[in-house]
Amino acid sequence: MACSNSKKADKILVIYYSQSNTTKTVAQEFQKQLGCDIAEIECVEPFTGDFGAVAGRWQQEQKDGKSTEIKPLSKDVKDYDVIFLGYPIWGGTYAAPVATFLKNTDFQGKKLVPFCTFGSGGLNTSTDALKKNAKNANIVEGYGIRQARIAKVSGEVEQFLIKAGFKEGTV
Repeated sequence: MACSNSKKADKILVIYYSQSNTTKTVAQEFQKQLGCDIAEIECVEPFTGDFGAVAGRWQQEQKDGKSTEIKPLSKDVKDYDVIFLGYPIWGGTYAAPVATFLKNTDFQGKKLVPFCTFGSGGLNTSTDALKKNAKNANIVEGYGIRQARIAKVSGEVEQFLIKAGFKEGTV
């Protein structure tokens, strides 16, 4: 579906992984403002517990050379022109389920717009990792928001979308 609120006729899909619903909040804001489709990256075996438990499992999977198993997406990336990809920052980069998604997805002919949530940073390092691991993607400037600023997400997303050319308006 073409986005009803975007100034371009691109078919846009928001894809996200959210551990604590913060990234989900941002993804839903992008979806709402663009009027486009949305899909969630879900783990076959969800990460559970506190930060220590999640980090422990993730680190063990890395040590064992395992990829986090994910369920098939509800939407097919091939049907879209622009993919907004959202994730929390884990260890300075995108979360493990996103790594699995990237490994299994070809972004040939797609524009990829990263967005992330974090406590202390990670947009630049995660974007660098995306450039290495998102097969054939045209990665453009992304958006990041600290968890402490999540209450301001609506205005920030609107400004980002205007600056990036996805919405009409002035900054």
